[in-house]
Parts: sequence; structure tokens; C-alpha cells
Amino acid sequence: MRSRMSSIIELFVAFAKVGLFMFGGGYVGIALMHKEVVEIHSWLSEEEFVEIIGIAESTPGPVAINTATYVGYKVAGLAGSVAATLGVVLPAFLVILLIAASLSRYLNSPLAKTVFRGINAAVVALIFVALLKIGRAVLFKDWGIDLVSLGIFGLALVVVLLLKQHPIVAILASAGLSVALHLLFKI
Repeated sequence: MRSRMSSIIELFVAFAKVGLFMFGGGYVGIALMHKEVVEIHSWLSEEEFVEIIGIAESTPGPVAINTATYVGYKVAGLAGSVAATLGVVLPAFLVILLIAASLSRYLNSPLAKTVFRGINAAVVALIFVALLKIGRAVLFKDWGIDLVSLGIFGLALVVVLLLKQHPIVAILASAGLSVALHLLFKI
């Protein structure tokens, strides 16, 4: 059995990788975290990962930090939470510090623009991968399409895209609909 210290170090390293390559924000981090947390280390099952992403999205704070804190705690208690959270935050802090201190004068150079074009394209791909993985886990069950989840997904899209409401409204409306369906129809 692994020692507690090696688990803490593994948490820090895994989440530092996520933090270092999380260009584009938390949604890119979802794909990276899925790879580390579910596929490589098996700290969470697919279902647990989707559940924690839902919780992390609906609680205050960045999804990557919330997820790191939860996974760290699950794997190695409070020390694991601290290690995973520091791992995901520290790389971004150091990169921003480096940019602010020395690279800011080069950000408008043709080379920097070329590099960021490639990073931005990869960010879109990683967001799409996160969408596919979480979408598959939420909308499809062993027996086929989960029509209730698909309907709630559709409601959230309508609220945000067509009605142009704040995403918080979509979250609250979706949660309310889910509770109402459960209470009224036991689904």
C-alpha cells in the first residue's frame, strides 16, 4: 500500500500538471483532470467525477480548485486537499508572475500571437473533449438516453442561449425542474 506522503506528492504533481496546462480556464481543466483523476490514478470513478464536476460548478470558486480540493481530501485528507489545491493553483500563479515580470513587453509580438493562436485552438478542442465526456456520462445511461437529463439540458440551453439569461438562472431553473420532477413523478 502506498504511503500517505507518496499519495500527497502524487496529488500535487497530478494537479500541477493540470494547472500548468489549463490555458483557457476551468473547462479545459475538466478534460485534463478527467485524464489524471479517472483514467491515470483512478481516484474517482466516471460517475463520481461527473458528480463532483456538477458540485464544483454549482459552488463558489473555480471548478478546478473545487475539484482539486475534493479529490485531495478523498485521497489523503486535509493534507491531500492542500497539496492538490496548491498543485492546481501554483503553476498559473508562477506563469502570470513570469509574464508580468518579464514577458509582458513581448505579448504583442508576431511569435507570441502565433503561439497563442495554437494554444487557443487547443483550448477549444479540450473544452469540446470535456463536453463529450461529461455529456456522455450525464445524458446516456446503460439503458440508453436519459430523457429527463436531456430535457433539463435543453432547458438550460434555452435559458442561456435563447432567453439570454445569466447561467445562474439556468442552474437554478434546472435544479428546480429536477426536484419538481422527482417530487411530482418520482423521476
